[in-house]
Order: sequence, then C-alpha cells, then structure tokens
Amino acid sequence: MTQQNSPLEPQTGSVLDEESGKAQWKAKLRNVNYAVVGPIVGLILAIIVFSILSPHFLTYGNIINILRQVSIIGVMAVGVTFVIISAEIDLSIAHIMTLCGLLAGALATGGYDIGFQLPVWLAFIVTILAGAGIGAIAGFFNAKLMVPSFMATLAMMYIAEGAYLFLSGAQPLYGIPDSLQWFGSGTLFGIPVIILVFAFVFMISHIILSKTVFGRNLYAIGGNKEAAKMSGIHVAKHKIIVLMISGGCAALAGIMMLGRVGSAQVTAGVGLMLPPIAAVILGGTALFGGSGSMWRTLVGVFLMGVLVNGLNLLGIGSDGQNLAIGLVLLIAVAANVMSSIKR
Repeated sequence: MTQQNSPLEPQTGSVLDEESGKAQWKAKLRNVNYAVVGPIVGLILAIIVFSILSPHFLTYGNIINILRQVSIIGVMAVGVTFVIISAEIDLSIAHIMTLCGLLAGALATGGYDIGFQLPVWLAFIVTILAGAGIGAIAGFFNAKLMVPSFMATLAMMYIAEGAYLFLSGAQPLYGIPDSLQWFGSGTLFGIPVIILVFAFVFMISHIILSKTVFGRNLYAIGGNKEAAKMSGIHVAKHKIIVLMISGGCAALAGIMMLGRVGSAQVTAGVGLMLPPIAAVILGGTALFGGSGSMWRTLVGVFLMGVLVNGLNLLGIGSDGQNLAIGLVLLIAVAANVMSSIKR
C-alpha cells in the first residue's frame, strides 16, 4: 500500500532540490571569469546603446571609421599583449612609435639632413628593425641585468624621446613618399590598408601566441617564472624577444601614423602610451601575467574604440570620453584582479 504525504507535511524533497539548484547557480557564478565575459558583454551593450541613440553609429562609413581609428592603437596593443602575458610591461611604445615614424620619413626622403636617402622598402625594414632593436636593449637590461621592465622601458622612453628631438630639432617633416604613406592612407580592394595591416598583425600574432611552443612558454613564464626555468624554458631569451616584438609593433604603428597624418610629427605619440596597455587589460588579459589572448585584446581595442566613437557622435567631448573610459577601465581592472585571486 503506497503512503502519501499529507498536504500539511513539508515537501522536503522539493525544498532540497530548490536549495541544491541555488547552490549550483552560485557555484556557476563564482566560476565565471568576469575579466573575460565582462568586456564582451560591455562591447555588445555599448553597440546596442549607441545604435539606439545615434542613427549614424551602425552605418558602413562609421564602422570603417571605427576600425581605422583603432588600428594604430590595436597594432601597439598586440605587441604589448606578448609583454603583459609574460608578466612584464612596456612604457616606451609611444615614444618608439614617434621616433620610428620620424626615422622612416627621414630615411625615405633624406630629410633632417641625414645625408642619404633609402628606397621606401628598405626604409620600412630599417625602421622596423630599429624599433625591435630598442625593445631588445630594454629586454637585455630586464632579462640579463635584472632591471625591472617598468624601469628599463621607462629609461628607453626617455632615450627615444631625446633621440627623436635631436634627430628632428622638434620640427615636422613633409614630402613623405606616397608609397610610404600608403600604409596609413591607402586602400586595397576598397578597404583602408591601415585596417588590413592591423588584421594581418593580429592574425599572425594570434597564431604565434596560441599555436606555437614560444606562445605556450610565455604563458608558463607569466604564470610562474621559477617553475618555467626549472622546466627548461630560457626565460631571459623569451623576455628579450617579447620586448623586441613590442618595439617592432610600435615601429610599424609609427609608419602607419606617418601615412595617416601625411607627415612626420614629434607629437605623433602624445597620449598613446597608456591606451594600448589599457586595451589589453580591458580585454581581460591578466594584469599579473600568465593568462590572456589576442582575441581578448581585440575586444578591449574595439570596446575603447566604440566608446570614443559613440560618445563623439553624441557630442560628448574628450573630458566625458576620458571619464567613461576611466570608469570602464577601473571596473575591468577590479574584475581582472579578482579573477587572478580566484586562480
């Protein structure tokens, strides 16, 4: 004979199921990596809000404009991603960008009385190597002489600034060859070349970081440098290489800026030291190294670009834009730190 519970008796089974369900949801929420999910949600919400508030936001012309605006910062952010994943920092990127932009212009035109002129293709290669070389010097001091990357790259920032002021006499350089300007102002199949350069750099860097032994080693170094050494990874070599990559990307950004502006300017890097670093952190790459990806950096770059563009369309000036980016970055850093603590 089956015994039935009285309607007055507590339904213990259903209560337990409900409590179990709540516990499972709480566990799932605790396991969510808000440093990764947050920027994606923020980007989607920003696109929706600006699309509603401005009829011009989702037009083809404005989308291309956003992509063009973020390309230079994006290339620099790609280089910095390698550095931050390995638990280091690079503060010299904006000044390397300025120096290399001036250098490329001088080499391609013979300007600033350097006494010779190189073909554009050779000036391009020399400029990229110069940026990578500056990064290598900072990397040597960091990896071999144990100078913290913060101080090593800060020193290179001042050295680069002194070098480009000495080279240029603080004067702009005009008459840049069209073939050199093409990297910043040209088009290919109707698409701005500056966007294609960013896309190419991003894809190559993504493959290097996610599909190669070098990339896996960077995660190991950023996660635990001593454990990486014990496992046979040449930590010093990797640290030098990541700062070389960052310097090379900054040099490429300098050439892109050269084409976009149409001249070499000593003020080209003003205000561009922190945005690439902020984009990397905003996208969810761990502030203390060992975790991150190029896709996360891409989200961070786009989020910054969408915020600036959308607020600009709404008539909000640079003060409001900086305030919004600062608040978003503060929230992103808090989520980043909390995620690192949970790990």
